[in-house]
Amino acid sequence: MGFTGCASGCASKTAKSKGPKRFYNPDDIVTENPVPFESRRENLDFIFNNKTLGTTTITMKRSEWNQLCENYRYFYRNENFVHVELYEYKKDGQSWTIKNAGLRQRGNSSRFCPQGIDNGRKQGQRNAQWSWDYYNYAERQNDDYRQAHFKIDFEEFLDKSQKSDKEENTSSEMKMADCMKSVALKRMDQSCGREIFCYDMFHKYGIWTVPRASHTRLIFNFIEDDNSITEVDYGVYEMFEEINKQSLKARDSENNQAPNAWKSTKGNLWKCAEADLEYAFLTDASGKGMGIENTSILFDENGNRTGKIWETYPMDLKTNKDKFEQAAAELKAFIAELNDLPTPANSNDRASIDKIKAFYEKWFDVEFFMKSEAITILFGMDDDYWGNGNNYYLYFDTATKKSTGKVYFIPFDFDNTLGCSIHQGGLTNNPLNWGLDEDRPLMDKLLMVPEYQKRFKELLLEVSSKDSFWNFEDCKEQFLYWKKMVEPYLASRDLDSRNSVKAWNDFTWCPGGYSLTYKSNNVFDATRRSFEKWLAE
Repeated sequence: MGFTGCASGCASKTAKSKGPKRFYNPDDIVTENPVPFESRRENLDFIFNNKTLGTTTITMKRSEWNQLCENYRYFYRNENFVHVELYEYKKDGQSWTIKNAGLRQRGNSSRFCPQGIDNGRKQGQRNAQWSWDYYNYAERQNDDYRQAHFKIDFEEFLDKSQKSDKEENTSSEMKMADCMKSVALKRMDQSCGREIFCYDMFHKYGIWTVPRASHTRLIFNFIEDDNSITEVDYGVYEMFEEINKQSLKARDSENNQAPNAWKSTKGNLWKCAEADLEYAFLTDASGKGMGIENTSILFDENGNRTGKIWETYPMDLKTNKDKFEQAAAELKAFIAELNDLPTPANSNDRASIDKIKAFYEKWFDVEFFMKSEAITILFGMDDDYWGNGNNYYLYFDTATKKSTGKVYFIPFDFDNTLGCSIHQGGLTNNPLNWGLDEDRPLMDKLLMVPEYQKRFKELLLEVSSKDSFWNFEDCKEQFLYWKKMVEPYLASRDLDSRNSVKAWNDFTWCPGGYSLTYKSNNVFDATRRSFEKWLAE
């Protein structure tokens, strides 16, 4: 098809010489997929150990990479996979090598073309609102490599004869360490670890629902037409565990000692990722905002692009897609029940308050849900459900007789945190009015219950106290440790500097000069003082 890595007809860029020329020989590849431990939890903890730096190497034909870039330029939001010859991940003495994986771009408003001309602004890419300098450069003729978000799927190119046959009860699934069918790779923030820090902190506080995450180097090996290999160093990335059926299995009662673990993985998982406030969570009981996302490019039998499908929904079903109507009915009933809750006239209106309490005690582990939200606010995360109507999953453990019957709220996507939040987060905002007067019924109704509001205030003070994990000395040392670990690998000579993290930076968006590592103005003490001020008032 003659795809190129930049504009049509532009020669593909090659990286600077790195020693003797290497050639690709598939016969030399020995695939490995070790399973170091018996349980999913132990294997995932090993893979995502954030105290050490892994190395991810993706080997693929140049033509496949060029197709990835051309797919972006045709439809920047596409989720079409291209073929990867070999995925390799090395970590702490173990090496996983998997053939025939799939690679695609990922991300919502933060997608960039990974090489060459970027026409995302012309297609309506929303990150253009804060990336004018980038687009002024990237829309002109260029063939530069730049960091973007990626997903690797280990089963995308298994042929039908290899995939699971439910009738025969046989399977040749491809799972890394017997626990992951895919992995996400996210380009770093300037502090090289805000999201990794937040997920790690959630787990320290006992919130086991969130993903695991750690640092990895990212290397691409492009196989040229003469079978020579061009190595391109993509710097340091965040590698995180996707929220999907496999992560549900890693957290069920068989793999999770938490007393409130879900009992079954056959329930309905919804991704709630629409940032526009008109799609605020659970305001439309009609269910029109529910569906199964499909953002893809259509091809004819000759591989020519013939069109695109762009179907997105505020509530995107991720499991049981063959039973969508049943899943949607369950969610609609939950929404209707929530929207039917009364508004108490005052704190003595026990009939209304008791009805609200009954709803939350039926559907949630209330303490666990409130603690999850308290920690979310602790991080200054306002691109969340309560703040921006965004970035969370719901899992209904309701499918079997052994299920808990509960709904689990799963926070997600914590790069806009720690002084880098849309509305300046916990440094200025009232933690009891996080939604900035937008309707957020799931939190609004909860805080109308006096005993819940009292406990929520207590949780905010507990998770932010000097005696908690949220203390300046420990948090500072964590970031300085990561700085030392990743800094030698950040500045890749192969990447354009205008869209790549080249050095560690103690950086916040918010005015006031908050810091992660300087005592006098650190974000951790500032957040604590803000909570104490608001809650005293």
